Amino acid sequence: MINNIPKENRKIIKITTLITLILTLLFTIIYKLGYRVNVSESYPRGIYKTITKKDIEHGDFVMFCPPNSRLMQEALKRGYILKGVCDGGFYPLLKKVAALQGDRVEVAKYVYINGKKQPNSRLYAHDPKGRPLPKTKDNNITVPKGYMFLLSDYHELSFDSRYLGLIEKNATISLMKPVYIF
Repeated sequence: MINNIPKENRKIIKITTLITLILTLLFTIIYKLGYRVNVSESYPRGIYKTITKKDIEHGDFVMFCPPNSRLMQEALKRGYILKGVCDGGFYPLLKKVAALQGDRVEVAKYVYINGKKQPNSRLYAHDPKGRPLPKTKDNNITVPKGYMFLLSDYHELSFDSRYLGLIEKNATISLMKPVYIF
């Protein structure tokens, strides 16, 4: 069948196939080494690396699978999150740990953690298209054991614990560290 293709085109097909194979191999190796590309707007787009660490601490970046819920299905439908490999068909999210066990979280017009207003933490009633945003039931709580409050201090319109509520620590896939920001 390839013999029916003109000689010049066969060369282009062979080169394209070789480049595709090389890129696939390269991306597989990079992935196995723990590198991930952040494509969301919650944090700067770029390359992040998984890190091994015993405990999750304040300020850590975590990659996690959000719970498969009606809220997350709606978020996917509205384009707040991407399709991916997590249960429910979600792409893992990258957020920063803002509060852990024992921290006091108040979600009002802004988020306050242990009485301190958090940067870029305004709570919106509607998204940019005018659709109502969910309100978390976790609006004045002390974080219990096994949970974390995740917040983007980079992008004010991030879909994070302001709307999702607390996230179980065991939903964490890995801890991440920025390596190269685009």
